[in-house]
Amino acid sequence: LQKMTYAATIGFFDGVHRGHRHVISRLKTLAESRGLRSLVITFSNHPMEVVRPGSVPPLLISCEEKLERLRATGVDKVVAYPFDKEMMHRPAREFMEHVLRDELGVRLLMIGYDNRFGRRDPSETFETYVRYGRELGIEVVEGPRPEASGLFEGRPVSSSLIRELIRAGREEDAKALMI
Repeated sequence: LQKMTYAATIGFFDGVHRGHRHVISRLKTLAESRGLRSLVITFSNHPMEVVRPGSVPPLLISCEEKLERLRATGVDKVVAYPFDKEMMHRPAREFMEHVLRDELGVRLLMIGYDNRFGRRDPSETFETYVRYGRELGIEVVEGPRPEASGLFEGRPVSSSLIRELIRAGREEDAKALMI
């Protein structure tokens, strides 16, 4: 039986807002152009719960709602991992090899230019991930910049911006960015 192969992106995706949906739309286009299926990898808990307990931002939606919204984007598959100490300390190359390539069948990984995963290594850059990918048979490409999905009052749409709007009593503006 041939294993499915995927184009994937990875992130927490709190709110599954306009910016996230733009990234996912780009992922689906890339997957289709390469003859791959689309995969969104997320976490069932906020990484800050493990990285810096006590500094977890209030979540915009529950994990269940996030998964529903991610599936509603039309991607082929959504996977949610618990973010734990093992995940936090896993070297990026090892994560790419064992989780992305071997376990999930990822052949293309679209990440943000500033995205980092696994054990924090200040020497690792986007170009490092491209090199790891080349060694592992995973094409690593840069996702769209945050401002590519449009600006709200001059700022890129982000979960942090939506939280600010909610704190300021601007629920309607916040909701509009999450539709």
